[in-house]
Amino acid sequence: MINKNFYGIMIKYPEPGRVKTRLAREIGEFRASEIYRHIAEQVLRNTAPSEDDHYRRIIFIDPPEREAEFRDWLPGEQFAGQQGSELGERMDNVIRHLLTTGGEKAVITGSDIPKLSRDIVMQAFMELDHADIIIGPAADGGYYLIGMKAPAPELFHEIAWSTKDVFPETVRILKQSGKSYGVLPILSDLDTIEDLKQHS
Repeated sequence: MINKNFYGIMIKYPEPGRVKTRLAREIGEFRASEIYRHIAEQVLRNTAPSEDDHYRRIIFIDPPEREAEFRDWLPGEQFAGQQGSELGERMDNVIRHLLTTGGEKAVITGSDIPKLSRDIVMQAFMELDHADIIIGPAADGGYYLIGMKAPAPELFHEIAWSTKDVFPETVRILKQSGKSYGVLPILSDLDTIEDLKQHS
């Protein structure tokens, strides 16, 4: 059976000063980058598809020109470059990539959600049997996962990213569009010293 469930995980290279900037203001750039690297590796382990998990995983990297360094860091993975000048554009492009390279269902997440697991990814794909869109809300008002069966660019543009309004605004747009949607359990990402204390 050909696998039509495509999972994209968006990841930055863990360079001090380029990742976890809010956390870096409190604990320093180098320590923040080390924590990001550790959490990303944990998420990659926890979402690696097993033979029973009917999905294929692709890692979308930022910046794309550091692919050789990503390959050294994460050998054996399949990579594609993130494209776009801001987060919404990059997410929209990841979804389009997954759906135009063989995926019938596309699910994407970030790489800084410590409790993200293959069970949640599988749940997202199963929910897409009954809904147009699936969203995993984050505790801070954003979301950690979104999935769909066709591109929905309206969900990615003119959104105030990194604010508490991301999830409610996305739901408002969904209701306006008439698309059906499902919601996964709330998880926390790791952005601040308080988040770090919760997960340490």
